[in-house]
Amino acid sequence: MKTNIRGIIHGGFFTGRLNSAYGKIGGGIYRHPRTIVAVMLVIFVFAMYFMTGLQSQSMSDQYLDKSTPKGIIYDQYNNNFVSDTYILLIQTSNPTDYELMQDLLVMEEQIERLNYISSATSVADVLKEMNGGVLPGDQELIDEYLAMLPGDTVKELVPDSETALAYVMLEEGVSTDVSSTVLPGVTSIVDSAVLPPGVSIEITGNTPYNVEMQTEMVMSGVVLVAGAFILMFIVLAILFSNMRYWYLPIVLLMFSLVYTFGMMGLFGIPMNNGAIAALPILLGLGIDYAVQFHARFDEERRKDLSVQAALSETVSNTGPAVLLAMLATTMGFIAMLLTPIPMIRTFGLVAIIGVSCSYLTSLFGFPAIATLTGYTPKTEEKGAGQNLMRSYDLALGKAARRIIRVFIPILIISISIAYAGIALDPTIPIDTSTKDMAPADLPAQLSLDKVEAVAGSVTPMPFYIKGDDLSSVEVVQWIGWFGDFVVSAHQEVTSVDSIATVISEHNNGEIPDNQEDLDEILASIPDDKISPYLQEPDEGIVSFSTISLTMNEQGELKDSVETDVLWLDPPPSIALFPTGDFDLYTNLVTMIADSKDRMTFTGFILILLFLLVAYRRVVAATPIVPIICIVGWNTVAMLILGMEYNPISACLGSMTIGVASEYTILIMERYTEEYDKSGDRTGAIEMAVKKIGSAVTVSGLVTASGFSALMLSSFPIVSSFGLSTVIAVGFSLIGAIVIMPAILMLLAKAEGRFERKKIVV
Repeated sequence: MKTNIRGIIHGGFFTGRLNSAYGKIGGGIYRHPRTIVAVMLVIFVFAMYFMTGLQSQSMSDQYLDKSTPKGIIYDQYNNNFVSDTYILLIQTSNPTDYELMQDLLVMEEQIERLNYISSATSVADVLKEMNGGVLPGDQELIDEYLAMLPGDTVKELVPDSETALAYVMLEEGVSTDVSSTVLPGVTSIVDSAVLPPGVSIEITGNTPYNVEMQTEMVMSGVVLVAGAFILMFIVLAILFSNMRYWYLPIVLLMFSLVYTFGMMGLFGIPMNNGAIAALPILLGLGIDYAVQFHARFDEERRKDLSVQAALSETVSNTGPAVLLAMLATTMGFIAMLLTPIPMIRTFGLVAIIGVSCSYLTSLFGFPAIATLTGYTPKTEEKGAGQNLMRSYDLALGKAARRIIRVFIPILIISISIAYAGIALDPTIPIDTSTKDMAPADLPAQLSLDKVEAVAGSVTPMPFYIKGDDLSSVEVVQWIGWFGDFVVSAHQEVTSVDSIATVISEHNNGEIPDNQEDLDEILASIPDDKISPYLQEPDEGIVSFSTISLTMNEQGELKDSVETDVLWLDPPPSIALFPTGDFDLYTNLVTMIADSKDRMTFTGFILILLFLLVAYRRVVAATPIVPIICIVGWNTVAMLILGMEYNPISACLGSMTIGVASEYTILIMERYTEEYDKSGDRTGAIEMAVKKIGSAVTVSGLVTASGFSALMLSSFPIVSSFGLSTVIAVGFSLIGAIVIMPAILMLLAKAEGRFERKKIVV
């Protein structure tokens, strides 16, 4: 009767079939190891080739799905109305010096010869135009002309006595990707310009800032990843030195990474920040899969089994266990595909591809190499690494026995802390400001800060207008009224530009009352003055300039102006939509807040359903408890450390589910294997923790040590993600080694009572 009950409780749906199928795979690997290694090398070469096809992605494409209504409007706005601008920050003791302005005119003429450049404008151009096409050479006349200019114009060109600003305008509709290719030419001209002594010019603006930040991030990322590999290599050499060929997991990991990036190039998956953020996951799980196969094979060979028998045992038992753990891991990553943020979807997709490549590389690569080398375990020699791991194995066994004795208090305390963390998670701020993602001493950031300090924000707040006839008197008058109201009602708004302001400037500060007069004025205005604000009769924009604002302040202002639109009751023929980068980044906060919890919750549901379907046993639900604990602990750690969510760490919950499920499911698998052999629940728990816990600890510590390098990054978004990953890996180890045995013991007690009742019946 006892055996039947054990079969009901522990019998898996796929286990028997998988073991049989993997036994055949193991036999095939043993018979054809050279062929497998050759195939891996050929695929490696092809993957290297396809890696050359990897493409980067603009920030807007990473944060906004361009197939959505907001994405379509964003592209229409950028294609029809946006003219990218480089700002030249000119610092000198006299920004209106005649010699300086002469040199600026020469420099501007050279810049305007570049492709895609529409115009270059400085105070010298304005003074030249006011003086009949000749630059005034008398300082008194210069001061007189400046006094005649509107205050806003003076602030835009000469914001203070030591600063002048020049604007390099690109042609309308030029994408940011194309704009970035123009930047080197402008930089070369500025660097070689002949200027008076003591004059310095810095190039800034959104595109120069983004280009420099992306370049610095890539260079920093390359250095940090190289450092991570070195640290992982060192730690593996220490903790895994009791294994022969201890470096093989690193080798297999490098192969799997190349396979992953090759598939990205083959299928056109962009190399964006989401793909870069997935790299820690690929490193961690790639190491773990290889370590699991390596450790189990070494364990079987130490039983005096032949290479063939050890290979069969390893592939038959570890193969299905790691497969099911890998599939469960992908459930957390699949949840990321539900977010509206393209970058996070890329994160999930790359992680799924990466863990699949890592698994297949370890499954076929290690057994084939072990067969070719005739792998034999190291002898029981003395050494720091061997002594450390032997001591750790003994410590794990003792810890498992103690956990079993006090499993109820452990579960109560752990779940209580996790509950508090999950409840407090909504209180953690979300930061999407690009400024907070960059190093404080980034030159482009310092230049941008100087410009914003004297001239206000360089990011306008545009509202896209769609309507039947935007050149009608009724619509133009309402647009003018709306713009004036927003400027007067919100002190953060400094000015407004629209078709109404253009018409007003050409009609003595007034907008005509009848259509005939309006049409006449529109016909007299040059097209290049109208096109930035009105395209055809059905598209237009109202663009507001603001002071420098934080991301939260920008969001509040945008929401308030949207309310103004409703309250001011626009004509029924038009509709207004916030758009541009101002809307993109403020809306990103809302998208992260809405999708963050949904991704985590969906990940929990998917992994639970998968485990129940795959195993069809009660024990399958046990990994959910430590996974929930780990997610909650992460939040507590973030609160204690004062961390914030950003576009990358927003997927921390789903990522943690993926990493934690790997460790906990391997413990569960080994427990069921040992229990099926012995029928001793306590002994099975102890053996599972001792055998799997050791391998999991090695892979976890190697992973954590590697990602500790990311914490040294000067980019806050990278360093905070590195810290988050290290914390998540550390908690995942605790969840697997401490919480998993406790919940297994709780289940064992319940099963014992169930069996006794059945026997009595």
